[in-house]
Amino acid sequence: MGEEFVKREEFNNLKNDVERIKEEMSENAKTLQSIDKKIDVITERLVSSDKIDELKISPMEKRLTKLEDNQSWLWKAFGTALIGVLVKVVFDVSTHIK
Repeated sequence: MGEEFVKREEFNNLKNDVERIKEEMSENAKTLQSIDKKIDVITERLVSSDKIDELKISPMEKRLTKLEDNQSWLWKAFGTALIGVLVKVVFDVSTHIK
């Protein structure tokens, strides 16, 4: 096997290619860092948005629960009044029958 030597022009071309690849790698690294920072900002905004939505929804859920409880109380009161009226009618009818 004989030793092969690279000409100066080929060496310079290879050197230029390596430099170009290094520059591209550096640009890619900067781009990836920029993307990472933007992802962090987006993630933070999403978390913040979730917290804001939770803060907005929490009082509404409490009010809804209170309304449902009031509605339940209203139905119970209506049912009790209806039973009372029926009992009174039964007693009035039973007194008229005797």
